Amino acid sequence: FAFLIVSCVNKLQRETEEINRLLNPVPKSFSYQDSVRLINNYKMGMRFYKANCASCHGIFGKGKDSIPNFTKQDYDDYKTSFLMGDKTNHAVMAKMTEDQLNAVYIFLTGLKTRNP
Repeated sequence: FAFLIVSCVNKLQRETEEINRLLNPVPKSFSYQDSVRLINNYKMGMRFYKANCASCHGIFGKGKDSIPNFTKQDYDDYKTSFLMGDKTNHAVMAKMTEDQLNAVYIFLTGLKTRNP
C-alpha cells in the first residue's frame, strides 16, 4: 500500500515538473479557480498527448525528438478539421473525442517553445 502511495506522489511530482518545464505560467490576472482549471486542463492534455501523439511528436522522449513546430494556425486547422468530421486529417486524432482533442489543444497552445 505504501508503495502505491509513493508511486502516485512521484507521478504527480513528475507531471508538475513537466508542466513547469514545458508550459507558460498561468497569467497573474487569473482567479484561483481559473488557475486550477487551466492547470488541470494542462495535465489532462499532457496525458492525452502522451497517450495519443507523443510516439510521433515526441516531447517526452519518444518518437521524434522535438516539440511539434506548429503555429497557432496549424493547431486551429487541426481542430477545425476534427470538428468538421474530417477523419482523413490525422488517423490518431480521428480516434479521440472532442473533449480529449480540446485538452491536447489547450496543452499544445500553452507550450513555452511554440511559434508566436
